[in-house]
Amino acid sequence: MQNSNPIFSNLEKNSSFAVGESATKAGITTKTFILLAITLVSGFMSIYLPENILIAFLIGGALFSFVMVLLATYIPKIAAPMSILYAVGQGVTYGLVTYLLDSFFPGIGLTAMVGTASIFTVMLILYTTGLLRGSSLLRAVVLGSLIAILIGSLVISILSLTNPAFVQAFAENYELALFISIVFIVLGAFMLTLDFDRAERIVAMGLPKNQEWVASLGFMVTLIWIYVNILRFLVLVMGRNK
Repeated sequence: MQNSNPIFSNLEKNSSFAVGESATKAGITTKTFILLAITLVSGFMSIYLPENILIAFLIGGALFSFVMVLLATYIPKIAAPMSILYAVGQGVTYGLVTYLLDSFFPGIGLTAMVGTASIFTVMLILYTTGLLRGSSLLRAVVLGSLIAILIGSLVISILSLTNPAFVQAFAENYELALFISIVFIVLGAFMLTLDFDRAERIVAMGLPKNQEWVASLGFMVTLIWIYVNILRFLVLVMGRNK
């Protein structure tokens, strides 16, 4: 139970030192910003792509992203292209989703981006000042929460087939939906703390240079988690106020 983020959990097993250059904090930071830039550009360009491509991304986006993450994690030599493809795929998928939501709730995309950046900045400050660190208790809580979310999702999926009325009543509970969105956002913030801790360990362990891409991809997974859940929270709030 070292880390909730699957991108980082595999890195501890690969503690061999690099023959050439080793991973650095500057390298991880640079590659994270590169992936962020690719995601943003892909998101802005998504509205100009052919409709058949957009539909394919929306339908298979989650599976495509999952495959890219697995390939980058377990085959570090191809982490760079897999990470870039992941950023492009997520950018197109959530760029289109944001564009559609923005037509109903003007400004929701910008608000979600500012919120995500703010959470990242606050958690980075808390981590670098030592006020919040990646303890074993925090790792256990985050991992347990993610397992609970997975089990809960499976249960709801099963109930949706056997008892649609119950699921509909559950979905229409505004207060519960709002609470769950907040919990997911807070969970994402704690995941960032563990990501900072793991990136620091990667550098200290002297892992190969290509692990910088894997580490950066790990940050991207968490940041997109936070962004999507902030979007969900804003949809609930703005939809209620309309």
